[in-house]
Amino acid sequence: MNASTLERRVGALESASGGNGGCSRCRGLLTTVSDVITGEFHSARWNGEAISEEELLERRTEARCPRCGRKIDHDEAPAIRVGGRG
Repeated sequence: MNASTLERRVGALESASGGNGGCSRCRGLLTTVSDVITGEFHSARWNGEAISEEELLERRTEARCPRCGRKIDHDEAPAIRVGGRG
């Protein structure tokens, strides 16, 4: 499955669930690649655009979107894990 297929599916899920509001800064597809054993960061993309490890960490700790103010509950975000353990 490629990124554009995932993006379309995430978009459909967001639309079907009401999307909880938000803007392009806080809604979309986050793809991270890391070593499953060590957790070492390799790369990250937000809606197909590369982001740094620092920006990834910032996004993972935000409680509210700095652009639109939408509350972000990371426990409710769907996650698809590919490969590795658990």
